[in-house]
Parts: sequence; C-alpha cells; structure tokens
Amino acid sequence: MALDATTTIVPGTGYIYLGNADTAKPASITDPLAPGAGWANLGHTSRDNMPSLTRDGSDPTTLGSWQNSKLRQTSPDITYGITFNSIQADKTALQLYFGAGPSAMQTDGSIRIPATPVPQIKALLLILVDGSNFVPLWHPRVSLLGADAIKLDAENWFELPLKGTFLASTLIDGAIGEWAALLGAAS
Repeated sequence: MALDATTTIVPGTGYIYLGNADTAKPASITDPLAPGAGWANLGHTSRDNMPSLTRDGSDPTTLGSWQNSKLRQTSPDITYGITFNSIQADKTALQLYFGAGPSAMQTDGSIRIPATPVPQIKALLLILVDGSNFVPLWHPRVSLLGADAIKLDAENWFELPLKGTFLASTLIDGAIGEWAALLGAAS
C-alpha cells in the first residue's frame, strides 16, 4: 500500500443518525448533513466525550502439534460497538438511555422509565467529517442502551452516556456493518 495523505482524516466533526433496524445503507452520500431517507439525526453529542468505537473479546489461541508448535490459530469471539454521550435530553435520547420503547411516551411528553430496561434496536450511521472529506460507518442493527450513570456538573453539559453493540444482520449476510472509504473532495 502506498502512502496517501489525501486519505487521512481527523474527525473534528461528526454526525450520528438512527433509522429503523435494518435500514439500508444510503446508496450515495454527497452531504454528511443529508444521508437520505430513513435516517434521523440523533442531535448534539459531547465533544469532550467523543464517540468511541469499542472492541471486546478474547484473543486468538495458537494451537500446536507435536510436529508444529504453531499449527493453527483459533478465531476469537469479538464484540464490536460504540459509546457516545448525547447532550440533548430529548425524547429519543431518553428512550435510548432508559431502554424505554415507544409505549413509554406519556401524553404530557414525559417518558415512563421501565423497571427493566429493554435495549432499543436501531440502524446506526456514523459520519466522521474532516473539512470537505467524510467517512460513513453504517451498522444496520445496533442494540442501544444507557451505558453509565449520569453525572451532573454545574459547568458542563448534561450528558446521557449511551452504548451500542453491533449485531449481525441478514440484510448483509450476517455481517455487522460496512465502512466506506474516504468520501468528499478527495474521493
């Protein structure tokens, strides 16, 4: 692979969009603020606690034989996901944090917090932006739920910490997502 400075990215800005579970990947994104039908912007997220793509699981194990000490390596069980903090205390963020489905919405606009949270399954599109360049990361099935306690700070945003686990989707033959190469001015 050759050195190519035009394919580097500093994600100084980004957007998180949600859709119904198994919402198809946008056919063509030319504007990170308009990914197409079926996607709703989650809103403001924390700049101090930027989204983090996670990887949890085991390491591969090397198996050997008497004749070859490194004959084969096992495939590890890995779970990928994302954590981010919403700074909008709106209906969507609160439902995700508390694991409250649509029936939790009350007529006065409040959300009834369930005794047993239920992760909300959504499609997620994360778009990393660097000037006129951007990278879309699409995951058709993500299990979303509150990730940690809410910490109040008189001098900072009220943040709702959320965690998503990428799930397999029949939409893409059991895979968990697709990431595009750099798009925008450099593509």
